[in-house]
Amino acid sequence: MVTIVVVTLIFYVAGALVSREWSVNASYVLRLLVVSLVAVFVIPVFGNAADQLHLAELGLLLAFVLLIFLIRFILVEELVVTDDWLASIVIALIGAILIYVINEAADQLFNVQVLAFF
Repeated sequence: MVTIVVVTLIFYVAGALVSREWSVNASYVLRLLVVSLVAVFVIPVFGNAADQLHLAELGLLLAFVLLIFLIRFILVEELVVTDDWLASIVIALIGAILIYVINEAADQLFNVQVLAFF
């Protein structure tokens, strides 16, 4: 549950940075939750499947591409941006970096994995 809330906040911040719009409505919160749920449960599945098939980092690359498509067709519909695909790529990249930074900071500072699925 904590993981979903943290990832939702991360994608909210990433979307707000890209669109420069910090207000939210109920439909945008639901869209954030859907993207976060898919990110929390699908990205580890792709990573594990790639490990089982000895495909190295290909699973994570496919998960990142899936995340870009999800963001494009679910989140970006609510945002005011000039280029939908570029905004999707930037939001996915900022989200992935923030997820990694928060997970590493929690691990180094408190010896706890906040985002245990990643």
